[in-house]
Amino acid sequence: MIDLELLKDLIRCKAVSKDLPAVNRAVDRMHRFLSEHRLHCTVEELDGRRILYASTVPGKTPDVLLNAHLDVVPAPDSMFEPEERDGRFFARGSSDCQGNSVVLAQVLCDLAGKANVGAIFSTDEETGGETTARMVELGYGARRIILILDAAPYAIAHAQKGIISLTLRAHGKGGHSSEPWNLDNPIDRLIDGYRKLRDAWPPLPKDHWGNTMAPCILSGGSAANQVPDTAEMVLNIRFIREEEQEDIIRRVRELSGLEVIVNATSAPAFVDETHPLMQKLKAAMQKRFPGHPVEFFRMHGATDARHFAKSGVPIAILGTVGGGMHSSGEWVSLQSLEEYRALLEEFIPEIAAD
Repeated sequence: MIDLELLKDLIRCKAVSKDLPAVNRAVDRMHRFLSEHRLHCTVEELDGRRILYASTVPGKTPDVLLNAHLDVVPAPDSMFEPEERDGRFFARGSSDCQGNSVVLAQVLCDLAGKANVGAIFSTDEETGGETTARMVELGYGARRIILILDAAPYAIAHAQKGIISLTLRAHGKGGHSSEPWNLDNPIDRLIDGYRKLRDAWPPLPKDHWGNTMAPCILSGGSAANQVPDTAEMVLNIRFIREEEQEDIIRRVRELSGLEVIVNATSAPAFVDETHPLMQKLKAAMQKRFPGHPVEFFRMHGATDARHFAKSGVPIAILGTVGGGMHSSGEWVSLQSLEEYRALLEEFIPEIAAD
C-alpha cells in the first residue's frame, strides 16, 4: 500500500523549487523513509541542493532506473495541507510529482531482494532539472531501461521536445513620451521583430508535431510617460530535432534583427516505440489496465528525460491519474497510485530476469 503519511509529510515540506531549505527537507524525509526500509541510499549535492539516489543493490547503474522529482511549483500555504475527498488527494505536489515519488519509493521497498532497481529523486525539475543532469554526470544510469513517472496516465511518452529559452533585447533612444518624433522607441523595434518571428513560427494545432514558439515575459519602461532605452521579451521555443538548435537561434537573430541572448537549452528526447522493451512495457500496461487502450505518444512538454537522452537505453515516460497540475485544484487519484505501484512491481522483475 502507498504510504500516505510519507506523501503528507513531503507535501508539508513546501518544497518549492527555489526554496533550497524546503527542498532539502523533502529529500531528508524521503531519505529517512528509504533508509529505514534498508535501501542503499546516496545523497549527492549541486550548489547545496540535495539529490537522492536509492537502490535495492549497491551501485549507480541498476537494471532499471526510476525517476521522479520532489520539488513543486509555488502555491498558497493552504495547498500544502493535504485534503482527501472521494478517492482524490488534493494538494500542491500531489500529482506533480510527489505522489509519483512516493510510488517509486514504495516500489523500491517492495522489490528489495527481488530486482536490481534504483531511483533518482531530483529536486529542481520545475526549473530545468539540473540535479538530474548532475546525476548523469556522476555516472548514474541504467543497464536496461529508464522509467520516468511524470506524464499522462495509461500511455507511454516515447518522445519529448527540446527547449530553447531566449531573451530578445531591443535598443533605442528613450525620452519623454510627448515627443515621439525625437525618439527611437525600442518597444516598437521589439514588436516589429517579434512579428517576423511569429510569421516564421505560427501557432500549431495540438496534434501537429513540430517546432513552436511562445513569448513568455515582456518588459520595458518604468514610467507611464517615458519611452525606455531598451525593451525585452523572453521566448520559449520547443523543437523536435537536436540538430536544429543552432539553426533556430541563428534564424531568430536574422529575422528579428534584435540582440538575442541564449538563456538555456535542453535537447529533445526520442525512443523508437518498436524497441522490444518499449513493446514489453506496453503489453504489461495493457494487461494491468484492460479498460484503457495503451498507446505511445509524443510530449509537447519536457521532463527529466531530457537529461537521459544520450544514456544509450530506452526511456519511457509514464504518469498516474490526476489533474490541476500547477493550479489551485491539483489532485491525484489514490487508486491510480496503487495501480502504478502494482504495474511497476510486476514489470521490473520481468526486465531484470531477461
